[in-house]
Amino acid sequence: MDPALEREMRRLPLRQLTKKHFYQYNDSAKSTVQPADEIKYLLPRFLELLALGARLHHSTELYLDRLGRCEHGSYSQGEQAALQAFAMAYFAQGLEQWESAGGDTFQGDNAFTILLMWDYAGMAIEPLLDYWLACESDASTLHFVEACYWEYLWNSHQIKGAFVSDRARYRKVMEQWLANPAINARWAEKLVRLADKDLASDSQPACDCGSNHYLLPDRITAVFDAMAA
Repeated sequence: MDPALEREMRRLPLRQLTKKHFYQYNDSAKSTVQPADEIKYLLPRFLELLALGARLHHSTELYLDRLGRCEHGSYSQGEQAALQAFAMAYFAQGLEQWESAGGDTFQGDNAFTILLMWDYAGMAIEPLLDYWLACESDASTLHFVEACYWEYLWNSHQIKGAFVSDRARYRKVMEQWLANPAINARWAEKLVRLADKDLASDSQPACDCGSNHYLLPDRITAVFDAMAA
């Protein structure tokens, strides 16, 4: 990293470290195994900045990569529980934000990207999936539409992408979850509730792919058809 920023990370009080410090820290070269003591020292400020919506890397998926690179057993049971609780609170808050124009918890990323970020951090994503399935809000269902359409249906019912090629467990968990008939039925039930909503205009930008503009109602229909099949 920039030598001046590195010196500041070593010398400044933790509270004074900024997103600029952590962005460079995340973007710098790193060993396969990370020093747990260093990560645990920085983590409270790191997670605080994350909760405040700071950009901490050029790719959201890798925000917490250093955390997941610590040796197995580096975190006590209590520390693991605290991290898992933070992951749940962060995910739950983001699912309830849909019409935010920037500044939202997910920073414009879809929910599958956030799940992958927590997988890189070494956290279990199954409790987050269970929570999402139990949510009753339209916002959480709309987040499912966006993530499922672009990250699963668009990829021929597979989880693909540059950041998942070496995440075999993540792909397996997600693809099994998305192919589970009981889970699909639950999502179909929730998607029916959107049928009478006024969603003619997108709350979030649709993607322009060639000459086609895939509107939100069309994406909802496509995801419903997949879940109800």
